Amino acid sequence: MSDIALAERIGQFLEGNWSGAKRIQGVQGGARGYLLSLAAKRAMRPMLVVCSSARDAENLYDDLNFFLGENRAEAPFRKRLHLFPSWEVLPLEKLSPHPDNIAGRLEGLYKLVEESAPILIATPAAMMQKVIAKESLKRSYLYLVAGQDLQRESLLEHLVQWGFQNVPLVEERGDFSVRGGIVDLYSPGYGRPLRLEFDGDRLESIREFDPSTQRSAQVQEEMLMLPMKEFSLKQSGLEIALRRLDQRALELEVDRVEKNSLLESARAGISFPGIEFLAPYFTAPLVPAFSYLPQNTLIWLDGADRVEAEAERFGRLTWERNARATEEHRLVAPVDALYLNEHEWRDALGQFPQVQAESLSVLAASERAQESMLTVESYLTTDIRQETAYSGKDPSLVPLIEHLKLWGSERVIFVAPTKGDAVRLRDLLSNYNFQLPIIEDPIPALLARTDFAQAIVFGQLNQGFRLREARLVFVTFDEIFGTRKRQPVGSAKLHPSHFLTSLSELKQDDFVVHLDHGIGVYRGLKFLTVAGVAGEFLHLEYQGGDRLYLPVDRINMVQKYIGGDGAAPGLDRLGGTAWEKVKAKARKSILAMAEELVQLYALREARAGTAYAPPDNMYKEFEAAFEYEETPDQQRAIDETLAGMQNKKPMDRLICGDVGYGKTEVAMRAAFLAVEGGKQVAVLAPTTILAQQHLQTFRHRFRNHPVRIEMVSRFLTTKEVTQILQEARQGRVDIVIGTHRLLQKDVEFRDLGLVIVDEEHRFGVVHKERLKKLRQLVDVLSLTATPIPRTLHMSLVGIRDLSIIETPPVDRLAIQTYVTRYDERLIRDAILRELERGGQVFFLHNRVETIDRLALKLADQVPEAKIAVAHGQMRPKELEKVMVDFLDTRFKSWSARRS
Repeated sequence: MSDIALAERIGQFLEGNWSGAKRIQGVQGGARGYLLSLAAKRAMRPMLVVCSSARDAENLYDDLNFFLGENRAEAPFRKRLHLFPSWEVLPLEKLSPHPDNIAGRLEGLYKLVEESAPILIATPAAMMQKVIAKESLKRSYLYLVAGQDLQRESLLEHLVQWGFQNVPLVEERGDFSVRGGIVDLYSPGYGRPLRLEFDGDRLESIREFDPSTQRSAQVQEEMLMLPMKEFSLKQSGLEIALRRLDQRALELEVDRVEKNSLLESARAGISFPGIEFLAPYFTAPLVPAFSYLPQNTLIWLDGADRVEAEAERFGRLTWERNARATEEHRLVAPVDALYLNEHEWRDALGQFPQVQAESLSVLAASERAQESMLTVESYLTTDIRQETAYSGKDPSLVPLIEHLKLWGSERVIFVAPTKGDAVRLRDLLSNYNFQLPIIEDPIPALLARTDFAQAIVFGQLNQGFRLREARLVFVTFDEIFGTRKRQPVGSAKLHPSHFLTSLSELKQDDFVVHLDHGIGVYRGLKFLTVAGVAGEFLHLEYQGGDRLYLPVDRINMVQKYIGGDGAAPGLDRLGGTAWEKVKAKARKSILAMAEELVQLYALREARAGTAYAPPDNMYKEFEAAFEYEETPDQQRAIDETLAGMQNKKPMDRLICGDVGYGKTEVAMRAAFLAVEGGKQVAVLAPTTILAQQHLQTFRHRFRNHPVRIEMVSRFLTTKEVTQILQEARQGRVDIVIGTHRLLQKDVEFRDLGLVIVDEEHRFGVVHKERLKKLRQLVDVLSLTATPIPRTLHMSLVGIRDLSIIETPPVDRLAIQTYVTRYDERLIRDAILRELERGGQVFFLHNRVETIDRLALKLADQVPEAKIAVAHGQMRPKELEKVMVDFLDTRFKSWSARRS
């Protein structure tokens, strides 16, 4: 059966007006998204797909988007598919949901109102939470067209009313700024902010712009301005709402001081954490999200049993937290005004035809049941993966090649996440005489073609599958080389900015250094008129309250101050001589440093080092197994490092990047090239814990290659350390990881080729002298998140090579910090929220003497969490076990004391 015949079969199965539930069995892996796309194309009707968890929903969204092949260039609000999120905060919590989650829900509701056949993917938590009434939603969004008549002031009033924030510089969704006839705003549903240019009461143009450079880009003919909130504090009936809230506070016996504070904030139009749970008082009664679904909506349950279990769990959680909020006398709306219970959930589902997609095949109980059941022959490439993924015993693609021969009568499509990965896979397969084309057609067009048997495409598919009925096999890049995480489109910077080039890098009250005037404090932007010319200026404050106004176009004169340990620096005085003395002293220090280093680096220039061979196929397979997608900065650092190692001159390169930005991967690529070239590698870390982490990371990364990696640290006995050092001297250990112990005189290598130093500035003077000698002989790669001025200066003037990684990896989120009084309920909520997300918790305590007592207390407060204790006074073996168990997620909470 071809994929066209399968689509016909599914279409016939879903045809007609029917009630109740039908079942599709045997749908596994990526086949879920594929079959769902066939159903969506045949049944041009609204569809609601319900998954049991947010992660499943996100994965299915990616897969379905891949198979639908929606046009990326099309306006976001015109796309059929949408991920309908939940708030991702605990019900009735004293915490507001992220603005993107609120905006994502409103965008989904808009699609149900305005689109004829939208597809929404949601979870029970997302659908059980009530939403803004349809009439209120229609008043909240605007559809704008370039050239239309529009009063700028009425637009600004609308933005403020529906949750947008007036800011100096637009950076995040929900921001807007005004500069004369230009209004910049970042509306939900768009990947970039938009710039609206007005000519009087006429909207002259709409253009995208880059928030990092503030430069305009692509012209848009139209835009949809969706709201950022479901209610407004800027409304005429606010006093009535506040009186109703006051009455509710009396019913719940809310503390008078707390009540008055909340009501006064609302009266002033100021939101407070958790105000969203009072939405029923500021808008028309909330309604079930199901009320937005047209009668012909098809509901697709992805694992009906799991979905039902999750609905029951979330329903219990909601009512339990309502009871607790009532006991604590907190000001919240009635729970039934905010959420559906599990009975209402089932009744709502029963109003629509349902498809229950199950991964397993279950025998039908009767002929009637068989009539409403469709069985699809498919199986996951999770099973195939055990055979296709290369292993340490056979570090090649031979097992995959054998399967390609077995699948000779079926169409095989390899899915790579990027075009670069597609080229990499094509080159690797060509070594086995398989010449596969790379096809850039959307998947629907690709499957309609008959001119190929095997091909490589690039896109996002989370899991492959083999669909025997359609004679079709999809294999993902991840299933060959291991799971990776993606870099979002448009998130990368095109060029690294080594110095301050954008206002987005500055926050108010940051310390800055002016090239001519020294250290001051940035106090924000000021709009001034100077010599008849109006413009924006950076307001810098110096000692004694002196002020300096610097034009924005001269921002390159200012650098952000970086100091050790977060200590506040002394401010300079405008017109004073102190700054000139500091610069003069720095010049002398540079000359002294140059004299000290000239002999060392002259020797390095004269001495011939090891020139490694260019990366071969073995290296490319190691590269392809990287679990994440390289950011542009990271890839550039890798290329520069490998190029340096292929040079005869000994390499001395500094990799500078924030924690978690991928410096270690750069080091491991260099280590692989060195080991493949027959050399040994030493990895130096400043602490035992960091050395242990490096050991686990290196061993995991090199697991499919015959490379021996050992560590010397206090986690090992003296006998074990002696044995490892002896084997390193004999050349039987390829990579040795350790602390300053590796710099002692008794440590020798048979053929050391590369030294990797993590955070060199944390080593002592004696250790650095040893490192200087090593630099005369071998390649050195230093990693740091906070380079000391001397090291950084050596790199900037060219004495040492420098690579900067400043693009954050995918899923890297800004740290949110809350400073509050000790509150056991707050601690429990925070831990539960993280456990709900599937994450882990690190609980820092300040005393070893009482840490066990605290762990017992936490266990009583949060019985749902598994808790372990770690501190610097434990025996090394015990500490190592706790650390390893935590890294392997055997614990969901960890109480520790920093040693």
